[in-house]
Amino acid sequence: MLKSKKFILNTVTLAVAAALSHSVIAEEATTASTADKAKTEVIVVRGDKYNKDGFRPKTVDLGLLGSRSIQDTPYAISVFNRELMDNVNATNLNDILKYMPSTQMEARGGTDVGRPQSRGMQGSVVDNNHLDGMNVVATTAQPLELLERVEVIQGLTGAIYGPASPAGNFNYVFKRPTENYFTSVTAGMTENGAWLLHTDTSGSPNEYFGYRINLLQEEGESYVSNSHLNRKAVGLAFDINPDDYTTIQLNGSYYKFDKFGEAGGFSYGSSIGLPAALDASKKGYGQPYSGSGLETTTGSIKVIRTLGEDWKLTAGILHQDAKRTLNGVSNVINADDTFTQRMSSTGAAGKFTVTSNMANLVGQVYTGDVRHDLVFGTAGYSWNMYTASRRATATLGTSPLDAPQAYDAPDLNLHVPMYHSGNTSVQSGIIGDTITWNEHWSTLLVGSYSDFDVENYNANGDTTGNYSKDGVSSTISMIYKPVENITTYVTYADTLEAGGSASTNAQNAGTSLDPVRSYQNEIGIKTSVGEFDINAALFRVKRPMAYEGGDGYYRQQGMQNNKGAELTVNGYLFEDFKIFSGVTYLDAVLEDAFDPATANKLVVGVPKWQGNLLMEYTVAAVAGLSFTGNVHYSGKRAANNINTSWASSYTTVDLGMKYVMPKEVINDAVIQLHVTNLFDRQYWAAIFPGNIYGSLGASNTAFLAEPRQLKLTATVKF
Repeated sequence: MLKSKKFILNTVTLAVAAALSHSVIAEEATTASTADKAKTEVIVVRGDKYNKDGFRPKTVDLGLLGSRSIQDTPYAISVFNRELMDNVNATNLNDILKYMPSTQMEARGGTDVGRPQSRGMQGSVVDNNHLDGMNVVATTAQPLELLERVEVIQGLTGAIYGPASPAGNFNYVFKRPTENYFTSVTAGMTENGAWLLHTDTSGSPNEYFGYRINLLQEEGESYVSNSHLNRKAVGLAFDINPDDYTTIQLNGSYYKFDKFGEAGGFSYGSSIGLPAALDASKKGYGQPYSGSGLETTTGSIKVIRTLGEDWKLTAGILHQDAKRTLNGVSNVINADDTFTQRMSSTGAAGKFTVTSNMANLVGQVYTGDVRHDLVFGTAGYSWNMYTASRRATATLGTSPLDAPQAYDAPDLNLHVPMYHSGNTSVQSGIIGDTITWNEHWSTLLVGSYSDFDVENYNANGDTTGNYSKDGVSSTISMIYKPVENITTYVTYADTLEAGGSASTNAQNAGTSLDPVRSYQNEIGIKTSVGEFDINAALFRVKRPMAYEGGDGYYRQQGMQNNKGAELTVNGYLFEDFKIFSGVTYLDAVLEDAFDPATANKLVVGVPKWQGNLLMEYTVAAVAGLSFTGNVHYSGKRAANNINTSWASSYTTVDLGMKYVMPKEVINDAVIQLHVTNLFDRQYWAAIFPGNIYGSLGASNTAFLAEPRQLKLTATVKF
């Protein structure tokens, strides 16, 4: 209730400020000449107004700061839009992370329910993930068919979005109604016989209303015999324009994702070496009755109001329910090259609900010849967690690592009642100013004040711990443009996330720590040369840790220190040949870790080198024919936190072919063939560390990558 009051108060404050700004702007507009002051047009983007060339994205939605030019934004940024998703046949978030050089999926119940992260920093369940700028759950399946683009800001964004881990920010942009009518129907089939049907229809009957409706069904066996995949999705987007200055965006979606029979995670202690990757297509690493059932329902409303020529007010609220049935098997690796397979009646939290909000006022004012792009805003969320009231585990059996077995389903109750186990509420007030001193120099100043409230409960409803803190996050950037097509910048950022609480076994049991503050320094250059966009950055990110030391007290101690460099090159080698590429060097180290044996060691699961090259070639001699090729490289990764075991480096190759049929045969028809992991490379797709502070007793978990997959799709648009 307290958070709701804060949100209402902040929104009212913004509305009053907007009204005052509107009157000031109206008066100023009668006296100021357009020639004297450069104006920035405020546009409400519809689905068909996004930049269509995914190989050279130009804009990004920078949270409460609004839409910004990528070249003039002092952060490393990656944008993967609808064109690229279609070209590589991406259907889930993990499919596209490899194309962005600093991102990985930290798998939990598998790569479909993992936490996306950048620059080797572990992400959070809610803080680092947004849908149209409002917080959503990360650890559920994300239906890419409902999205127009995915925007990733590398590094710290606490001053822009509110408190978060230093794992970057992942913003999913929902498909919007288009001005022109169309209906697109896609049918697809995999080599294993799974089929897909997806329809996307949109239009604007008049200037006051637009709609976008997406329907999806995919079902069948995956690459493991007797496995089963079932995906269902509905996406609804409506734009209501009551006048020339106001747009009301209404969104709703439902996504049912069931995947059973594929390999579960492989867990192992620090004394057990991670073996070479296994054949994920073998039966027995998972069971037909084990897997994930995810059901996510989301609804949101956003109101956008333009005020005069230079100001815009936006306010929105979103609610999401994420139900999670995680009954996968756990494959415990033993010292004698065997593994013991276990299954639990419950996994992690069975349900999350998130209610998030945002409101901002953005616009321009001038002090003499100096332009100020201002933002006043608020953002926050209330996140409730529901956990199973009891847990039962069954051991299925033990078998050699290279000879997994099928087992009968254990007698476990898979429908266990849940209880409300915790709530986290965060609300932030944000103020920012981008000061353009002249055509060469500008400064970005952003600060946020955040209030945290955390409560945990047991199955009886008793409060077992609580937390109430506040603090400030900030970003300061100096930007220099020696010429129009080159931007250089230096950025300092710090960001908060909620501090932990001491366990009942600690000497200071029940103590809640102050919010943890992470830091980042970044130096970058962005340039457009001919038909290429080239971005390079050097960075250092530091994140404090907290744990119970040898004296039994829980306190902030130790540090994860990640430093590295990124380079992306996107654009046209020549007219018919495009690339989307990047490479990252990352040195991710734990300092002053829990155990001296893990101090100054590399972080589990994070490669030092990672790179990707996506290419598209249009065959000029054959109208409508084009090919895509992708090469992905990941260096070796530490498999435990004492760095005595490693996951090998790997390189994968994907190929695709697209043929747009002649209009005289059938209008707007496309046939596509995609092959991923062409050479059927076996490798570990992700490694989840048992903890992030360097305890030797923690068990790590590794997940196998998919084998070669082939998919044929046909799309007709009319």
